[in-house]
Amino acid sequence: MLARILLLASLLLPGTLHAEAAPAEKTGFTSRLTIYLAKGPADACGPGCDRWIAIEGEIDREAALRIRRFLAAVKDLQRPIYLHSPGGNVEQSYAIARLLRSRKAVARVGRTVATACAAGTQGDAACLKLKNASGEVEAELATNRAMCNSACAYLFLGAASREVAPDATMAVHNSRLVLAFDGRPDPAAVAEYRRRRLLAADRDRAAFIAAMGISRELDSLVRTVKFESLHVLTRSELYGFGIDTRPLAETNWSLEKEARPFVRKIATAKKANGSAFRTMELRLSCESSKGAPLTFVAEVDEAAARARS
Repeated sequence: MLARILLLASLLLPGTLHAEAAPAEKTGFTSRLTIYLAKGPADACGPGCDRWIAIEGEIDREAALRIRRFLAAVKDLQRPIYLHSPGGNVEQSYAIARLLRSRKAVARVGRTVATACAAGTQGDAACLKLKNASGEVEAELATNRAMCNSACAYLFLGAASREVAPDATMAVHNSRLVLAFDGRPDPAAVAEYRRRRLLAADRDRAAFIAAMGISRELDSLVRTVKFESLHVLTRSELYGFGIDTRPLAETNWSLEKEARPFVRKIATAKKANGSAFRTMELRLSCESSKGAPLTFVAEVDEAAARARS
């Protein structure tokens, strides 16, 4: 018999993305899911929208209760929620997803950058103290390099309205089962318990995805991706699975502070036939007082390569 078995099913970043590094060093992510109110410039989160809810960090084992308490005090149900997380505890992500569904929440993938915190210090103690204080945090939104991976993807599915920007990432992989116990239990008993628990976890995931109104093909895909790997969902998969069903998705104009600064917009548009998408990019630069060159780049279908466009 197993003595005092503690079961934790969790989805974390794969080793190639330094999942085994110290929590505070995981590319700026904290080991505890953080939620706070943010306020930005006019239209920061869309036309007429300058306030949002930020959720970021790893999904820990007490995250759902904190999120529930926080959202209970937020009466504005139209305020969008921006997620930036590498993943974490699966069961907690299911619970938060169901909470978002009950609120008919609007969820998007994006990084909330607090203006009072220096660059690269969004997860340090001083910045977290600011984010965890009452009131709104002055911030900006960015979708480039934003992610909602692993268990965060399940959390995201709970929202009634879901948007993944063309330059943001949503990725999935199979779960890892962690067993902790005292003593020396029989190896055969451990193996059997692990087998049954993994089967139950697969059933729970399939039932959850179906309950969220998402195609069962997502579950089929997850089963094929090892925990050590990570599959980034393509725009066609996001659309086909029913995660983000917009035929046209585009970013806001963003300033790229390079040697020659420019502003950029990226868009993905569904092609006329099937579920394939075409990616486009617009760049506007100010190289001199004489003019501002506008550059447009777009994918071209192989079948239409000889056609005039």
